[in-house]
Amino acid sequence: MNISGCYTAGFIYLIRIITMTANLNFPFSTAPEAGEIKKVADGVFWLRMPLPFSLKHINLWLLEDNDSWVIVDTGVCSDETSALWQQIFDKYLDGKPVSRVIATHCHPDHIGSAGWLTEHWDVELWITQSEWQQARMGAMSDPETSSKLMEAHYKSLGVPGDAMKRMRRIQGFFKNMNGEFPLTYHRVMSDSEIMINGRKWTVLIGHGHSPEHASYYCEELDVIIGGDMLLPKITPAISVSMEEPNGNPLQQFLDSLEQFYDIPDSVLVLPSHELPYYNLHTRLDELKAHHHERCQLIVDNCEQSKSAMEVTDIMFAHRELNDFDVLMALGEAVAHLHMLMYNGRLKRFANEQGSWEFIR
Repeated sequence: MNISGCYTAGFIYLIRIITMTANLNFPFSTAPEAGEIKKVADGVFWLRMPLPFSLKHINLWLLEDNDSWVIVDTGVCSDETSALWQQIFDKYLDGKPVSRVIATHCHPDHIGSAGWLTEHWDVELWITQSEWQQARMGAMSDPETSSKLMEAHYKSLGVPGDAMKRMRRIQGFFKNMNGEFPLTYHRVMSDSEIMINGRKWTVLIGHGHSPEHASYYCEELDVIIGGDMLLPKITPAISVSMEEPNGNPLQQFLDSLEQFYDIPDSVLVLPSHELPYYNLHTRLDELKAHHHERCQLIVDNCEQSKSAMEVTDIMFAHRELNDFDVLMALGEAVAHLHMLMYNGRLKRFANEQGSWEFIR
């Protein structure tokens, strides 16, 4: 599968920016080993699968459901992932089947093995409509059309020709991370109440990192499966995609965070990466402060007009970026630029080369 649909510029990954975590409480000092599980709440078990990135793992969740089990998120499609799942099935399911596979969103580390798992257990994939549609669009897209769209998008952002060639090569990086995606699904919607093991899990929808990201909150257990919306140390990639070049995903992400303040601060947050933690409200404050600080940095440096590539260099001057990092960082920079533009703090205009520049 080529990078298209939800697998596009700045689509999936996590900008490894360490933000303040001194006030978070991490109840588990270590993660489960590969092929093992760890209990984090009554009927809720934590496992990890490897990833072929600088970020080496994804957290997945196995929920006991009376006479069956529910899987939340799947890992990428690989022989190693399948073998580890089989090890867990053989060792921990006690002969009970998996009755549902739930996905928080459409990125490959979360749905790459969805087809294999749903076929293995003959069950449905539970996912929001927009996430399923994005994944299906990615599966059906034409590589040549996608490449042309990407070139036009990056040209408008001032990406040099030599860098453009390297970015095109990155398109093939994820082609083996997704297996056959399920052709049908069970739709999950905002405020849906899903019963698992006699307990109600409420769906909270977030935007910005992906189209319709679902987090799952159980009030009785005081636990939330946060996916990529509520990471403890790093920030999820919030990027303007080539399919929606005038989008404002950062504003959508920040607006989405507000709903989580309605959840008690005592909740145990189960994130897709790093360790589970307490003090959710503190983390929400940190995430918002981080993005607003980045916005101020951009405004301070746009007394004279800057291209998106120039702003990327400013935002990530503290880091050595490889080609993949540049792709992610550029999407992140444009997301901040667009929010500032729509909020009236920056203006955008086309230069003589036809690419966008920004000025305060």
